[in-house]
This record gives sequence, structure tokens and C-alpha cells, in this order.
Amino acid sequence: MYKPLQAFFKTEDDAETVKALLNKLKANDIVIDQLPDGDEGVFLVPLAYSGSSTNGVGAGSGGGVLPLISRDEIGGDEESREFVLECEVAEEDYQESLKIVMENDGYVDKKQIDNH
Repeated sequence: MYKPLQAFFKTEDDAETVKALLNKLKANDIVIDQLPDGDEGVFLVPLAYSGSSTNGVGAGSGGGVLPLISRDEIGGDEESREFVLECEVAEEDYQESLKIVMENDGYVDKKQIDNH
């Protein structure tokens, strides 16, 4: 089963880097677009490791990659994210894909993570 993934980046180069890394996973239909108005109207959040695991992947690892949910946790990154990467990722690769997004300064829509 595949899950949708949508991540937002400051630059097209950041999005292209993530696209190349996601191609190593089970990911379909990877598309990068530029948003005309940046990320307005979407509550974007960065990702961080949770739990006791430091790698954030694998069953039984004790943690995963989850969104930071409060503006205080985000730390005031006000720069617009004008590039969006969209794809579908195999369920078993979903945490790894979030880790890739996180390590490349990508943000996600908080609702996307809440629904998974």
C-alpha cells in the first residue's frame, strides 16, 4: 500500500535532492512544482525524531519522524517555501521518506502527518 507524501522546500535544488533520494525507495509519480503564492494558507511544520531512537526508522526502533507542532518548537523559520514535492511512497518506506525530507530542511503540512 502507498501513502501520499507532500513536502515543501525553500529552493528547487532542495526539492530535487529529495527527489533523487526518494527514487532509491519505493516511490511513485514524484513531481516538483513551484507554488505561485508560496505556502500561504497551509500550516507547515518541520520534522524531528521522536522516541528513543536516533535513526527514526524501522519497526521496533522506539521512535520515528514526526512533526514539531507548535510555533515555539519551529523556532521562527519565516522564509517562504515555494517548491512542493509530491509523490506516493510505499508504506514500509514512509518513515524513511520523512527522514529524507527532514534531513533536507523540508516541511510538511501538519494535517498530512495527523492523517497517517
